[in-house]
Parts: sequence; C-alpha cells; structure tokens
Amino acid sequence: MSEDRGLVLVTGGTGYLAGHVIRRLSADGYRVRTTVRSPGRNAEVRAADEVAVADLTTDDGWTVAVAGCDAVLHVASPFPARQPENEDDVIVPAREGTLRVLRAANAVGIRRVVLTSSFAAVGYSPKPSGAPYDETDWTDPTAPNSPYVKSKTLAERDAWKFAAAHDLDLTVVNPVGIFGPVLGTDLATSVRIVKELLEGRPPLLPRASFAVVDVRDVADLHVKALHDPRAVGERFLAAAGQPVSFPETAATLRAHLGPDGRRVPRHTAPDWLVRTGARVVPALRELAGLLGEPKRIDAIKATELLGWHPRPVADTLVDTARSLIDGGLVGR
Repeated sequence: MSEDRGLVLVTGGTGYLAGHVIRRLSADGYRVRTTVRSPGRNAEVRAADEVAVADLTTDDGWTVAVAGCDAVLHVASPFPARQPENEDDVIVPAREGTLRVLRAANAVGIRRVVLTSSFAAVGYSPKPSGAPYDETDWTDPTAPNSPYVKSKTLAERDAWKFAAAHDLDLTVVNPVGIFGPVLGTDLATSVRIVKELLEGRPPLLPRASFAVVDVRDVADLHVKALHDPRAVGERFLAAAGQPVSFPETAATLRAHLGPDGRRVPRHTAPDWLVRTGARVVPALRELAGLLGEPKRIDAIKATELLGWHPRPVADTLVDTARSLIDGGLVGR
C-alpha cells in the first residue's frame, strides 16, 4: 500500500455490507472505488471516492474498475429473498462473478484480495463429532442444501483454486447472519427478520435459531484482514457468540425497546406446526430446517489472530431495530 493507504475497490457498493465496508475503509484513510450495476445508482454510494459501472454477469467494465487499485474487497454476491426454482439463477452468477473479479484483478497485477463468503460455505453439512464448526469445515456442495448455500460454497472453492493457480494473496471472511444499522431502504434479508418482528410477524414464533454478527463488525474484520499480512491464505468465521432463537430475539427486543416493541410477538409455535406448514408454505421451509439443536460455532480465530472483537448479540439486534424505527421503515 502507498503512504495514503492506497486505493481499494469494493464491489457491490449499493449493498448492505459493502456500504459499511466503504465507510470503514474511508475512516481508516483508504481511498475507495466501488462498483454499481448501472449509472443510475451512483447517488447511492456517496461515501465512495469513485464509482465504476460493472456487473458480475458480464466482463464489461471490470478492466476500468480495477485499474490503479492496490487491493480488491469482493463483497457483492446475489442473496435472494426467496430461493429460485432454478438453482443456477443463484449459483452461476455467484461463481462466474467471483472469478470475473479475480481475473480482472490478476490481469492488472493486483495481488491482495479479500472475499466475502458466508457461514453457508462452512457449516451446512453434518458434523458427527458434535464439535463446533470452525474454519477447517466445508459444506458439501453436492448435499441437498438451498441454492444460496451451494452458491457460496462453490464460489469460495473456485476462489481458492484461482488464488493458488495465480499466486493471489487471498483472505476469505465467512459471516453468519448479518444484522445492524441500516443505511437505506433496501433491506438485507436478515434485517427483514427484525422488521417483521417489530410489525408483529409471525404471530407465532418458531423455535428456529440463527447466528448473528453486526454489520459494523464484519466491515471491521474485512479491513483488519486487508492490512494484516497474517490474514493472507486464511478463512475467518465472523460470528458473535452462539445462535439465538426467534423467541429469544423477540424477548430481547421487547426488553429493550419499551413501547416500540409492543407489537413483537410473544407466543411460540410448536415444532410440528412449523414442519407441517413447511410442506405447503415455501417461506417456512428454511425455518423448519433451523429447528432443533442450534449449530455451534467457533469464531475465536479472528480474535486471536487479528484482534477482532464483535459486539454482543443483544446490542446488535437492538441497534438494528432502532435504525429501522428511526428510519421510518417499520410498517403500521
């Protein structure tokens, strides 16, 4: 990096995580260029110093996007609100988009790349030992998982193969569900969980569990990984403690929000009801898969190697809710 810490390309600048990454890089003295899919979205990324038009589904624009950059943070990736009927609608753009960015970086001599993957690429295959999932674990891409889980697993595997073949200094960050303050009205799938709870949905809470990490902490981990040479060649799980259930999340919101949490549901749905409903309601299928014993996660590596310290889950959930309320994004 040059003395001013250099120019970094962040892909997908209109995205939830990318927006926070851009702000964190700028605060740390980096100059930031980001990508948008069309010129009409330039105004959405005011925090970036420069904006380039480039789409993960085509080669157009990527040569210009990477020109003059010292490093790339590839954050952009499709995350569907609902799983598509054809899994290739998610898998193909995730894999081809990742390789497209890596090829463009390699072509202009950029060696340093930080890739946003997901816990989906780590912990969606059984672990008979019962030990927590950590960075040594991989999801089996041939297992019967959702298209999104397969897409993240295959895209990350492709990235590691490309890095090995072309001598790229690659680091991968694998976040769990990302929550935290919103930056606009285009809400991430995970944030919609909190929004719906604030609006009183679902009326009965499934005992499904999900892991949480704050978007600000994930951005922090990306930047720590970027400038710490010990991160090269490593994967880092990003999680704040162990998974929480819908009833636990609802209780946290009610306890901290006062009158603003009055509509948060209180009653729990029996597991059999969720599983029965999943047979006919597509939105319940993923929830049904999260019932039972939660996955255990070991994210200590980022703390021990990079000095990363995520904030408590309760703080993140409440901050998410407050940002939605303050932004007028909670329906009446």
